[in-house]
Amino acid sequence: MSDVHEILSVIGKSDRVYVPSDDTFLMIDALNTLQLRGKQVLDVGTGSGILGLMCAKMGARVTLTDIEDLTLEKVKTTARSLNLTIEALRSDIFSNLEGKFDVVVFNPPYLPSGEIKDAAVDGGNEGRRLIDRFLTELPRHLKEDGYALLLVSSVNDPRAIMDSHPELTFTIVTSRSIFFEELLVLLCKSRNRS
Repeated sequence: MSDVHEILSVIGKSDRVYVPSDDTFLMIDALNTLQLRGKQVLDVGTGSGILGLMCAKMGARVTLTDIEDLTLEKVKTTARSLNLTIEALRSDIFSNLEGKFDVVVFNPPYLPSGEIKDAAVDGGNEGRRLIDRFLTELPRHLKEDGYALLLVSSVNDPRAIMDSHPELTFTIVTSRSIFFEELLVLLCKSRNRS
């Protein structure tokens, strides 16, 4: 947990970058169960950068993406302050990425909204606009034994998400009930085609 506090102290607060909250800390709990040393990790929509930076602290080779240049600059500055090596790229989900990864991490905007006002939290209809797009594109970016960790909420109807993507298998890694919802971290893998 000291790594988390160290990263948080360097990140600070910004009104233009997503501030780590319950969903972020649940993802960190899931990351802490993994062996990431030497793995090639992609942190999609990095926001504060804390998930990718945690992976780098754990010995992973990390690529972080976001659609905001300011976010990427802030994360690169934070990484330098922590003496961590990362690659930061501007990308909308997988749009500017080539190659495959051992682990892909995504804590998406998941709150349902009819109109996107805050791209850091508004997930569109049923909160699944980016979740479904991510899952559709994911298999092309996973190595043979690769997997993704994806945060979803009970407000997104996780069963419907899983049923909509039969090309993948899903396992609940961890969950936490907060306020009006239950947060879940799903481990997603390409389904064997044998």
